[in-house]
This record gives sequence, structure tokens and C-alpha cells, in this order.
Amino acid sequence: MNIEEFIMQFKNHPVLFVGTGLSMRYLKNSYSWDQLLKKICFDLKGNDEFYFDTKANHYVDGNYQYESIASDVEIEFNRQLISDRNGKFKDVNDIFYENMENNVAISRFKIYVSMIFKKLEYRQSDEVTELKKARKNISSIITTNYDTMLEDIFDFKPLVGNDILLSNPYGSLYKIHGCVTQPDKIIITEQDYKNFNEKYELIRAQLLSLFIHNPIIFLGYNLGDD
Repeated sequence: MNIEEFIMQFKNHPVLFVGTGLSMRYLKNSYSWDQLLKKICFDLKGNDEFYFDTKANHYVDGNYQYESIASDVEIEFNRQLISDRNGKFKDVNDIFYENMENNVAISRFKIYVSMIFKKLEYRQSDEVTELKKARKNISSIITTNYDTMLEDIFDFKPLVGNDILLSNPYGSLYKIHGCVTQPDKIIITEQDYKNFNEKYELIRAQLLSLFIHNPIIFLGYNLGDD
């Protein structure tokens, strides 16, 4: 049986579960977790050595703990920007202090993550046009990506944080790890994942209802991804 025959057996519209691999396929400015942290460290320090030193400290049982690496990178990124108010990252500091004027505390590190992904720089590909045609045959989308490519292609309503719990399952885009439009809700560090897991029961129940009633198609992940 080929994939077309398999999909034609679906009784309900499928849910797409989308990872970074799809964004990396179609966007020039998309990165794996490792690549993103490495880029931020290079932009901060001008070389890769700080990242390699940090990465080496979080190698456990043959795997790198990227959420722990991100925690250390966040601490150093914020520390360096505090000590250099009007330097290379002046724009990040400006946004940070504008938010603080309104009593909104957002990590400088997450502000910079959102800036990296904010603009969609597409690669030349006819596949994006074909993806747009598939919109009417998709129930909803779940993604761990921060960028806005999926809402741009499918025109689904993006849902972040608690908004996930109050949603119409049809035509929704569940951004379970946050979005560049709300950098304070980006999940990337060890503490972020701890907080997410503590609140995960309600979100998991919402997603399970989708899994029960719809086929799930995974795109942009590999078999080793958590």
C-alpha cells in the first residue's frame, strides 16, 4: 500500500503534528534546537567556543540536554546585555525596557529568539503552493515551532498557552511551545519545560480528544525526538 492509498482510507480530516524539520525545509531562517542556540551564542560572543563549553556541561547518557543548555545560554545572554546597554543588542534592550515600563517582564534571551524567527524568508519551492491547496483537507495543526510559517500557509487561527484550552478544534493551530508573537510564552529552557509539564494535563486532554477522533500525520520530526 502506498501513502496515497493509505490516506484515502481516512474517515475524518487529519491533524498535522509539525516539527522544526518542515520549517527548515521551506525557510532560510529556521534552525534546529542545537543550531539556534549555537547561532545565539555566536552572535553574542563572536565565536563558537562559549557554546561548545556550555554544551559539554550538559552531556548525559550519550545525549545533550538542550533545555539545560538553553538555561545557561539565557543567563549569560541576559547578563551580557545588562552590562552593555547600548551595544550590539541595543534593540533587544530597548524592547525589554519598553515592556518593563508596562510591568511586563520578558527575558532578553526570548526577545532575541523571537526576533530571529520573526521574518519569514522562504526558499524557492513549489511545495508551499501545494501545501496551501491541502488546507481544506486538514482539521487542525499542532506544532512545537515558534515561527509563523504555518499560519501564513494555512491561515489557521494560532493558539498559544491557555488559549489552547478554549478552542474550536477545526481550523486551529495549536502552538504548544509558544510563538514569536508572544516571546514571554516561548518554551525553551529547563524551567519553561518544568512549568509546561506542571500544566500539561489540561492541554494533553485537549490534544487527546483530537487524537481520538482524527488521524495524526507527523511532519518535520525524526524518530529520536521526544
